[in-house]
Amino acid sequence: MRAHGVIALLIANSLALASLLIMLSSGLALIYGLRDVINFGHGALYMLGAYLGYSIALIGGFWTALVVSPLLLALLGIALEYLVLRPLRGRSHIEVALVTLGLGIILGQALIFVYGGEARGVDAPPALAGSVRMFGLSYPLYRIFLIAMGLGSCTALALWLRFSTSGLYVRAVSQDPSVARMMGVNADRLSLLVTSLSAAFAGVAGVLAGPYLSVDPGMDVTMIVNCLIIVVIGGTGSIAGAIIAALLFGFVQVAGSVFLPDLAALAPYVLLFVVLLIAPRGIGRGRAPA
Repeated sequence: MRAHGVIALLIANSLALASLLIMLSSGLALIYGLRDVINFGHGALYMLGAYLGYSIALIGGFWTALVVSPLLLALLGIALEYLVLRPLRGRSHIEVALVTLGLGIILGQALIFVYGGEARGVDAPPALAGSVRMFGLSYPLYRIFLIAMGLGSCTALALWLRFSTSGLYVRAVSQDPSVARMMGVNADRLSLLVTSLSAAFAGVAGVLAGPYLSVDPGMDVTMIVNCLIIVVIGGTGSIAGAIIAALLFGFVQVAGSVFLPDLAALAPYVLLFVVLLIAPRGIGRGRAPA
């Protein structure tokens, strides 16, 4: 395999992994920017989206699952906002984080109880089951679709934050919550929107992960750890930083598995250490702690 083919394959695989991470980590960053708390149950929402996608795909097919599962997760996000985040608004950050962690563990164990402990394989839809030639290499069409979904959601999120009124308010609250509230921004309404949107993104990522990574009981823990690293690298509360960090994380993770397979598990933590050593507040210079 020629050098340019190896590089092209490396970049494509990095983008495929980063596509899932972008959807999940940007949702985490949005919630942190508005509620100033990390939702440790986010990985369980991703896992729920994957299992729902698996079940719905058996009945109505992959495309139905890609629509229905995020909608159901968005409703769950609304419930999370009303039943957890708002009642605990006056509590300390660590207390809220522990509650979300506990809820995530309960949800994960409930899914294992219902579906069992074995991994479930999910087939790509027939329209995306083949491969295409890229730089003299055969590359799965489904991964190209996954990259398009990730970059498309990233673009849509950036356009929403940049040009819509609600996106402007989200950026204002993320930068300085107290000043934004003094200017009349309704943070509760924004939080409801962002929490449901974040959960919906987790549902999309879960469905997309099925044909790419399979559906297994440990997928929530693996993904939430990766997303937390990305949020910290990107700068807590910085959506743009989270997107850039996800792309960088995907490249480091894939490159590490190719060139240093024995040390690949350490690559994300080395990246975290290096970035924070150079930029203590992350790539996006997230909001400083209060």
